[in-house]
Parts: sequence; structure tokens; C-alpha cells
Amino acid sequence: MKVSAATTSQRVERNVWNTSIGIKAYGKDNDYPQKILDIVSSSGTGKTCLDVYIKYIVGVGFRDEVFGATIINSRREKANTLLSKCAKDLKYFNGFAVLVKYDGLGLPTEYYNVPFEHCRIQVDSNKKYTGKIGIHSDWTGITGIAFHKTDIKWVTRFNPETVLTEMTEVGGPEEYFGQLYYFTADGDFEYPVSPFDPIITDMLTEESVSTVKYRNARYNFLPAGILIRKGKAPHTKDDGTIDPNDPYNQEQEASANMIRRMQGDANTSKIWVVDVDADEEKPEFIEFDAKNYDKQFELTETTVQENIGKMFMIPPILRGIDVGAGFGADLMTNAYDVMNSITTGEREMIEDVFVDLFEYYMTQFTDFSILPLKYITTVGTVATNEIIPEP
Repeated sequence: MKVSAATTSQRVERNVWNTSIGIKAYGKDNDYPQKILDIVSSSGTGKTCLDVYIKYIVGVGFRDEVFGATIINSRREKANTLLSKCAKDLKYFNGFAVLVKYDGLGLPTEYYNVPFEHCRIQVDSNKKYTGKIGIHSDWTGITGIAFHKTDIKWVTRFNPETVLTEMTEVGGPEEYFGQLYYFTADGDFEYPVSPFDPIITDMLTEESVSTVKYRNARYNFLPAGILIRKGKAPHTKDDGTIDPNDPYNQEQEASANMIRRMQGDANTSKIWVVDVDADEEKPEFIEFDAKNYDKQFELTETTVQENIGKMFMIPPILRGIDVGAGFGADLMTNAYDVMNSITTGEREMIEDVFVDLFEYYMTQFTDFSILPLKYITTVGTVATNEIIPEP
């Protein structure tokens, strides 16, 4: 089949513009990253895989322990903290953003991670890029607070050489907001596609199966059967309603309550008590089975979890799968080595960005490499997840 004949659709609609706000929309409704966050939150396997993957990107932190422990902003955050936040955004969205603050001399003094879902590309009335990024904490109105264009912070892209000129244009250092290092692995000045976008459907399917199982356990009709007590029907008033004060009715209710107290946990496997208007005979118990949907979704649940795990290339043992009698230090060590190898590319991307960010920092650092995790075992003891730097 010819590629040109294939019918496809864009995962992120890239031809949507909101000129009234002055941005290029991130997806059709300008909510692509927000939806990504919601979908991950609804998928247990997806969230687990992302947490594991990000853990191996961050590793032990920066090899230079002094740099890793350096306070980089007024929030008292350390360089290793910024690393963790950037790694998370990189794996969720294939991009991340760092706001850089400058002093009056045009030298960087503070660094802040800006959640990538808060960033939008500014365009003019002709849909041309202006070179600025708009920052807003709620583009989609999810907080319920009215959106105002005046709340958007427009920030120029990271370029230390233009800082002094930009400061002068806005009226001095006090009025200068800073610059934004806007990084994406999908190309310069573009909205990236999430690295796990191809398995978004699997994550949604896992949520749906989980919902069915929950509703099956919570709301399914689960009585063990019906107990029919053949005798007189309850005495009623003139209007046809049951008289709660009638001695016969009270006796029957007390008998029914006694049976109910003998039942199992909560609402599961209870017995119905039914009175019929007939001569007293031996009570009759009618059993019936409830419909259970769990087995119908076992294959679906298994396959979607496998698809999600394969997408992230995470060894099953790191996701708590196939951990049985075969568990051992060698297996875990191999899994660590595999994940360290898989995440090498992301670590190198972040290292290169930090080289640019801290080139003009007040303290000169030369080593921005990130130490990978290492599985440590102690002779004569059970293997642990202790993490130590490589020599």
C-alpha cells in the first residue's frame, strides 16, 4: 500500500490558532497537555510506568554533588529538584520549560521550572511566531476561575545576550520578568507530541475496565437467594399501608431482622425475606446466581497492561510483574542496567540544557552529568534498592 494513500489524523492538531488571545493552540481545544495529565492519572499501569521511567532519568542526581545541592531560587529549591521536575515534564510531554531570572548586570540569579502544560506559543494577527511564550496556570478554565488575557505572562525565549536590551525596553531590572528556556524534543519552537501518545487508547481502556470491575463489585445484584416464608401477609391500615404498630407486624419484622443479622459482610450475599398470604408451611429457599463481568475483561485488562509496559520498555520485574520464586539480585541488577541504558538519551538531553542554563551563573560548574541508578547488594543479606554514586 502506498503511504500517500494511507488515511491518518494528527495526534496534535497543529493548525489551530487563537488570535483573540494571541497564541497557537496546543491541540484542537488548547488542552492537549491537560488531557495527557488526566489520562495518566486514570491509568494505574501508565502512572506506574511513568514513575519508574522518570526515576531512572533522574538517577542519583548530578555527579557534582555541590552543584546538585546548590540553592537556585528564592523557594530554596536545589539543582537536583529542578532536574526532577524537568525529567517529569520531558517524559510526560517530550518537553520542559525553565524560567531564568537575572540581576541588574544581566547575569542569571534564579531558575524555576515552569510546568510545561502552562506554556503556549505567542503568534501575531498573521499567525506568525513572535518569539515569546505565554505562561498561564489555567488555559482551559479547569479551576473554575474566569480566564483573563491580562493574566498571561509573556516571556522571551532564553538568550542571555539580549537580557540588558530587554531590561531597558521594559523600564529596568525591577520590571523584567526573565527569559524562558523552552525545550522540546520534537523540534524548535513547536508543540511536542507526548512520547506515549500511541498508547493513550490503552490507558483509557484500562480505566474503562477498572470502572466496570468497580461497578460490578459495588453495585452488582448479589443476593444469595430468596427466603419465602409462607404465612399471613402483614396487617395493613384502611389505606392499604402496613401498620408498623401492629403486634403481628412487629413480630414478623423482628424475625426478619434476626435473619438479616446472620448475614455476611456489607451487602454481599444477603437473603431477601418475603411474606406471602397463605397457610403456614415449611419456608422455601430459592437460590440464583448473580452476573459477574470480571472474567469477560481479563484478556482485555492483560493485553492493555502489556501494551503500556512494552511502550515504556520497562522490565516486568520493575513493575512488580513475574516477581516470584525466580526473584534474585542478578535479575534486578540486569533490569537496572537495561533501564539505565534506555534512559540515556533523556539524561543527555537534560545535561545539554543545564550546560546552557548555567553557563553565566555566578558560580562556575563544569560537570553537569547525571549519575544513573545502581542496584546494590550486600553479601549475606537480602538485596536492597540502596542507591549510591558511582566512583
